[in-house]
Amino acid sequence: MNFLVLLLVGLILLWTPWHTGYPRDVLRDWVERLVRVGQGWVTVLAVLALLIPLGIVLAAVQGLAYGMFTLLLHVGLLLCCVGRSDPLRSLTADFVAAWQRDDQAAAALVAEQQLGVVDDEADGLLGQVSGRMAATTLQDYFVPTFWYLLLGPLGAVAYRLLELTRQQWGQSASHPAGALVHALEWIPARLMALSFALIGQFDSTLRTLRSMAVEWELSAGELVARCARAALLPESIEPGIGILQDTRKLLIRAILTWAVIIAFLSLMG
Repeated sequence: MNFLVLLLVGLILLWTPWHTGYPRDVLRDWVERLVRVGQGWVTVLAVLALLIPLGIVLAAVQGLAYGMFTLLLHVGLLLCCVGRSDPLRSLTADFVAAWQRDDQAAAALVAEQQLGVVDDEADGLLGQVSGRMAATTLQDYFVPTFWYLLLGPLGAVAYRLLELTRQQWGQSASHPAGALVHALEWIPARLMALSFALIGQFDSTLRTLRSMAVEWELSAGELVARCARAALLPESIEPGIGILQDTRKLLIRAILTWAVIIAFLSLMG
């Protein structure tokens, strides 16, 4: 059923207006109410307490209507866990529009305000934006999918709740939520980087991944950003803004690669 759930969620994201999940981010609403109380492990546990009623509902609908309610609930919960950035489409739309107008000052401002990246050099800024696309794809798609496959919908919801809590408290890994998110992203980031090696420049990507694979302190976003740059074939990269299109194609191929792997494992299992 896991592959069917992922297929339905993928079709919804691709062919409906819900490109970024539900119009209202209900998990964010839950987190925002609780993080006002304080910062610490008590708040993290309070945020994760939402998993208890969700687990009860999942258990209650198990087997009803030949599993149809379970399927719909899994699809609904996984849609809640999709990030709101839309890294393969709208995330860089404003940046690209400014860049194509040859307004690099506006593009740099958009990159700083919307993407959180800064670089004084044009090529460096494009590289930073490309890396942000890879890192956001990891957080919005790969990590929730990984924990859904491993632990079911509650695993994906737990990650999304912790990621939203980290965003409210800032990006520091010293916060409890930040430390947990870093741990949850560690394995998926390396699997995503490995897929870059399979579909891109194998030797360069594998060499880059090997040099960073065991570094616990390195953020998952930084790791996949570096491996994405290493995976792009130098002779195939278009000059200027074309690097973003090449990065998008790489990320789509990585998603399709894992879709094929998941489908094969589902058929075998």
